[in-house]
Amino acid sequence: MKTNENNPQDWLFLARERLESADALAVHRGPTYSVVELLQESVERYLKGYLVSRGWKLERIHDLAPLVEAATAFDARFAAFDEMAYSLTEQFWEQHYPGGDLTEVGFDYSELRRDVGELVKLIEGLLRQA
Repeated sequence: MKTNENNPQDWLFLARERLESADALAVHRGPTYSVVELLQESVERYLKGYLVSRGWKLERIHDLAPLVEAATAFDARFAAFDEMAYSLTEQFWEQHYPGGDLTEVGFDYSELRRDVGELVKLIEGLLRQA
């Protein structure tokens, strides 16, 4: 299967796959470092899919805060996800490369996962309307 970075559906396909993987792993192992990374990668792809659907020029970044900010320019409801974006990005970087402080990675996983669910509902609803 060949994907296209300009196709929002390809972004959503990859986002869903990572979210399903995070959820499956979380059931068996709890909020591990891998679960946090998969959750962050899922959110990144959901946001990029939404933004690409709005004509946004793809930026190859992993920081969720600028992605939420860009999405907020299209729909003010995305501003509600600022704290989630910050926390998830910080935890992603702490575990992504050795040398980070792993103490708090996953500490707020249930809140993060709840917020991610709300973000996904918003994005999927907006894309259905388009």
